[in-house]
Amino acid sequence: MFQTEPILYLQSLGTEWFTFLMFLITSMGSAAFFAGIIIITTFGIDFRKGFLLFQLLIWTALLTETFKALIAFPRPDFVDSRVVNLEYGIKNTSPFNGNGETGFFKLPDREILEAFRLQDPLPDSPFGFPSGHVALTTVLWGGASSVFNSRRIGRLVPAAVLLVAFSRIYLGRHFLGDVLGGAVLGLTIFVAFSYFLKSSLKDEFFKKENFEPALRQKNLFFYSVMFVVPTLLVAMSLVSGEVAGFFLGANMAYLLIIRKGLPEDSGDAGQRATRVFIALMLFGVSTLVLDFGFATVEPASYSGTNLMEFLKAFIPALTIWVSASICTKLDLYGREEVMENSSGIEKQLEE
Repeated sequence: MFQTEPILYLQSLGTEWFTFLMFLITSMGSAAFFAGIIIITTFGIDFRKGFLLFQLLIWTALLTETFKALIAFPRPDFVDSRVVNLEYGIKNTSPFNGNGETGFFKLPDREILEAFRLQDPLPDSPFGFPSGHVALTTVLWGGASSVFNSRRIGRLVPAAVLLVAFSRIYLGRHFLGDVLGGAVLGLTIFVAFSYFLKSSLKDEFFKKENFEPALRQKNLFFYSVMFVVPTLLVAMSLVSGEVAGFFLGANMAYLLIIRKGLPEDSGDAGQRATRVFIALMLFGVSTLVLDFGFATVEPASYSGTNLMEFLKAFIPALTIWVSASICTKLDLYGREEVMENSSGIEKQLEE
């Protein structure tokens, strides 16, 4: 589970084109890929289903980060200096050489764990277990198959998970135990999500009155789950600024949208494509501007870096609200057409 020999063997067989292929496959578990899928689904197909998938992904990311921080297992390149981080092409400076476990079921060496956990906090998560890429891939395609009740999507889940898991091992980013842990976590969250879809709580999530500033049980529940819980996890340093930013930004966007009423999923193909284009442009441009703006800022401390990572995720996630507002004002949801059709039906009934 935590041996480096399988990774070293795979990397010894690798070629330049194969490494590039694995890099493309592993990008299927990146935040940019998930954001693109969610935006296309939310603005181009079905707003409610798209946002349910968004909630599924950000909750999976939140739980994965929490488990990573609590377990605090190192990545393969820290355990063995011979392992190459092919994803980022970073030179391995680990003081340990050939320290992978000899037994299949043995956990990482205690001496290595102590040395790893004594390091100063890093802005980028150095933790390996469980694999976030694998967990997120599992819930994305599993959740999409349930939300859209599609067997075709369901058949893609095993292949997608296996490909992403293999790419993470080959690139030197995870042990076998890490990707198995990610798959188990993703499957567990997916099962819970399936029960959520069958419960009345799913319908309550889309009712405007449950998000009004009122001291009602349901209102307090949704506000606590969507804002209080992630804030507490950030305060306890269990999740990164990026994950917290996406979580709180997306939920704030949803709160602003639902208070004015959720948009209808009407409109022709051209209107849907335009909605997707606007949302992707706002999300992408805001991300690029923030990356460029913060690139020259030298953080004074880890907390400063964490704040920048939070803002670089929070603001792009908040553009979901801006995009929905712009599309509504431009009548890209075909509301006028819906009203005209409704008026025509009413007249026919009167006649």
